[in-house]
Amino acid sequence: MTSSHPQNASSRAEHPTAETFKPTREHLLGIGILAAIAFLSIGWAPKYLFWILIFPVLAIWWVLRARTTVDSTGIHITYGFRGPKHIEWKDFQGIGFQRSKAYARTTKGDNFNLPGVTFNSLPRLAAASNGRIPDALSAGRDAADDKVVIVHRDGQQILLTKEEYAEYLEKHPELKD
Repeated sequence: MTSSHPQNASSRAEHPTAETFKPTREHLLGIGILAAIAFLSIGWAPKYLFWILIFPVLAIWWVLRARTTVDSTGIHITYGFRGPKHIEWKDFQGIGFQRSKAYARTTKGDNFNLPGVTFNSLPRLAAASNGRIPDALSAGRDAADDKVVIVHRDGQQILLTKEEYAEYLEKHPELKD
């Protein structure tokens, strides 16, 4: 039974809904290719190589099961092959990225991988965490919006404000149209 009470509506406004981050379903395409290659290998010696099909099955399990959920209570992590973890906001120290993996660090110094979270997820993470996870991506994009990019022939790039660009053109008159 659902009812519409004003206090329920205000509590929902104060606490944003949970945001769930999952590995992209494009992984399933790669797993399908892996399975096709496995079938080719199995066809060569099915009596000895039938067990190879376990790898695509395990990969599909991981894609469909692994997820990270961020809500008002903290970060809920569901792994493909381990037990779930929960990090409360009082125990959360920060988020980090190492190569293509995202991880959450606790105040005890433990790192927990965050399945489905990428660097481009930062704006959604900031919204779901109510600002507890800062959005460095949008801040950097906003800072670069009013700037001019100069690309030299050797590939070097310079990011200048419009005033700095005017001074740059005065020093390099050959660049003027």
